[in-house]
Amino acid sequence: MTSTEKLFSALLPNREHLKLQNYELDCDRRRIVFSGRSIQPRNACPLCRQLTHRVHSHYTRQLADLSWANYAIVLQLEVRKFFCDNAACQRRIFTERLPTVMAPWARRTQRLAKQLYELALRLGGAAGAKMSQNLFCGVSRNTLLRLLMKQPLPTYATPITLGVDDFALRKRQTYGTILVDLDRHRPIALLPGRDAAGLSQWLMQHPGIQVLSRDRSPVYKSGMSQGAPEAIQVADRFHLIHNLAEVLEQVFRSQMSELRRITSATIEQDDSEKDTAT
Repeated sequence: MTSTEKLFSALLPNREHLKLQNYELDCDRRRIVFSGRSIQPRNACPLCRQLTHRVHSHYTRQLADLSWANYAIVLQLEVRKFFCDNAACQRRIFTERLPTVMAPWARRTQRLAKQLYELALRLGGAAGAKMSQNLFCGVSRNTLLRLLMKQPLPTYATPITLGVDDFALRKRQTYGTILVDLDRHRPIALLPGRDAAGLSQWLMQHPGIQVLSRDRSPVYKSGMSQGAPEAIQVADRFHLIHNLAEVLEQVFRSQMSELRRITSATIEQDDSEKDTAT
């Protein structure tokens, strides 16, 4: 094996399970196509998990991989189909699994899928799609959003202090409820609608919350009282300041004539003091 082949082999997704056979450099299309094959001695049936080495047939899978410099990378892998030797198993023939390299039926490697997921998570669909073109692994915004939606939701512990507020999916038409862990400053759930029943059900499924922060909505107050009656309900800082500002504005408007009189008297007094000093 030449030094170049050694380098290329070292950059394969999994050197233990894959063997490089050939490569083709396409300068016009700015891509490198690697041909390889699986060298796993045995494979487990995806249904019964029994290991087998009896090969049924071979076929080729083509996968996109992480780009190298300004070249897109394509892997053409020869993989196998195996017989399942478990007589009690319903699966008689299954395709070879390479979980560290690719997911079943995938058209890109696991490491490329992870990179695209990170793009979607941080940039979203449209901006992520533009960035993927610059990284020579271009995909559409819908592909990025599908990768994002396929990921399992992160696990979280029941918060001690929970913030509850509404948000608009479509202003003045469709609303939802957002739940935020105020101790960790991160959202943990989105509920459809902004009714008391949905909030109450979620709170009953997650006992242990001690403080609930909300706006002045009687709907959320009712849901909290039903779902977590032991929790302390407090008004959140934003709505406290907002309500205070509204009250102060009403007070100032009601005393507008008096405020103007005081302002005029102050200006006249300042003018008289200046004249006396002169």
